[in-house]
Amino acid sequence: MTETIDARKLEQLCSAILQHQGIAPDDADFVAQTLVDTDLRGVHSHGSMRLGRYVRELKSGVTNPHPSIGISAEGPAFACVDGDGGLGQLVGRLAMQTCMAKARSAGSATVTARRSRHFGAAGTYCLMAAAEDLIGLTMTVASSRLAPTGGSKALFGNNPIALAVPGDQEFTLLIDFAMGKIAAGKLELAAAAGTTLPAGMIRDKHGNPTTDPQVGLEGTIVPIGEHKGYALTLLIEILAGLLGGAPYFNIARDQVADHVRQTGIGHFFMVIDPSRFMPIDRFKATIAAMAQGIKASPHSQGVDEILVPGEIEHRLRLERLEQGIPLAASTLEMLRDLAVECSLDF
Repeated sequence: MTETIDARKLEQLCSAILQHQGIAPDDADFVAQTLVDTDLRGVHSHGSMRLGRYVRELKSGVTNPHPSIGISAEGPAFACVDGDGGLGQLVGRLAMQTCMAKARSAGSATVTARRSRHFGAAGTYCLMAAAEDLIGLTMTVASSRLAPTGGSKALFGNNPIALAVPGDQEFTLLIDFAMGKIAAGKLELAAAAGTTLPAGMIRDKHGNPTTDPQVGLEGTIVPIGEHKGYALTLLIEILAGLLGGAPYFNIARDQVADHVRQTGIGHFFMVIDPSRFMPIDRFKATIAAMAQGIKASPHSQGVDEILVPGEIEHRLRLERLEQGIPLAASTLEMLRDLAVECSLDF
């Protein structure tokens, strides 16, 4: 069961709740905007449902409401950002802004971040780059959800990778997916709703298939492409975790809070300036032509339309800006509880 809420009202509520926890107004507005924009695009696993976690971590001291986020090391085409335990969106914003500035100067750049927190949807930061005619790539580590192929113990996070490319088409080409067959947030939503999942998505703690999301929360998520998803999540663990100075490998569920408090979460950002390789107008026109070529290609039987990555999220965003955002009952209940706690009208 869902209810619909106006995007602007949801954004104001999220910001007010964060401000109640001591977050500066401008920072709270930015974090709220990223959460609501993610909901608008239909990625509810990383939208406003995450606000409950952020508030809990602020209350418990896991997250620093007044961080001194800065650059701890840098060169012409690289930088290391220290998040000082701050909200991940604020750490990610500085990291991507730094990466973009260095890419404009050097042609491409790489930035890692450490001592951060959950930063929402990885695509958020790639879209920042694409809006400035740059190619953006983002990765992050997460708590252990995936087992290696043939294993039953969760050693790796459901680590995401995102890529956004500027183009002349109506929507930004955005590739954004985690290495598991289902997002951890969607697994949590299914468990809260008491619904079952399709076969082949999750396993119990012994490595056996299950369709019960509550059992899956105690077990593991199946990697996409099995060994291929396992290999990719290992790659992200190396780039975002190890290089970022915040490896998450083999951290048990009951150790997550202490790990995040002491070490934090690591992120990885890369930006490429395509104008260094060809005129930017030609690049963007070619991307648009590729998108059109994909959509115009022959359809399989029974298929009405071929979609390009980022297209369905763009359509959802436009629709929900007009009609409101449908939120799960569990998310609405959490928001109402937080609103009451903060003496806010919702």
